[in-house]
Amino acid sequence: MTDPAPAALHLLVVDDEEQILELLDLTLSLQGFRVTTAPSGPAALERLSGATFDVLVLDVLMTPWDGFETVERMALHLGSALPPVVFLSGLAHPTPPPTLNPRLLDHYLLKPFRPSQLVEAIRRAHAAGPLGRTTEF
Repeated sequence: MTDPAPAALHLLVVDDEEQILELLDLTLSLQGFRVTTAPSGPAALERLSGATFDVLVLDVLMTPWDGFETVERMALHLGSALPPVVFLSGLAHPTPPPTLNPRLLDHYLLKPFRPSQLVEAIRRAHAAGPLGRTTEF
């Protein structure tokens, strides 16, 4: 089975820096993805109640919740329906909480990155499928 066309994928992109969020929205939209944005973890959790997403793209360093806490809260809300996640960060060695599912770090992209690298990370995450609740988040 091949990956669906990018247009078929709906992304939730979360970053608390407005300029970066706008840049990610524009970049991914130009690549053919459907993009919904959120400026924070709490706003992202709100967006989850109104739509279904194929992949989540989250910055690690955000306030009031960092990307890891945001995903943990999303997992509590969505359970086995949690979409695949791509983390973006300038941190080469993230310090995730010990309860975070280790599979979440399979799709971790360091800044700066090329748009093609982000698209590839999104496709790999989508191909890997939902995380499910096989381990604690």
